[in-house]
Amino acid sequence: MSTKPNTAAVTPADRRVDPRMSTHLQAVIEDAKHGSLAFTASGFSRTGAFLQSCDTSKPMPAVGSTVQLVIHWPLQTKLRPVRVEAKVIRHTDDGIGVQFDIRA
Repeated sequence: MSTKPNTAAVTPADRRVDPRMSTHLQAVIEDAKHGSLAFTASGFSRTGAFLQSCDTSKPMPAVGSTVQLVIHWPLQTKLRPVRVEAKVIRHTDDGIGVQFDIRA
């Protein structure tokens, strides 16, 4: 009998520290190598987001790279954009997962 935990059934949602909100926020990655890349931020939380690429023909930052992310809130909120440093933690066909920490 193995004492090793079964990690095969663990989903990314099970590993998240903070709950994700379903959103559609504009986000821009400012990357020295790739320039400015436009995304729609969804699955947003205090510690990360999934960024769906607005142009999948452009190369995206590599997993493990650190990027500057600017999140634009809806105009009616009258909030200024937030700039955070984010780490790319995953790639998909249509976007990337990033990890960051927005402190309250």
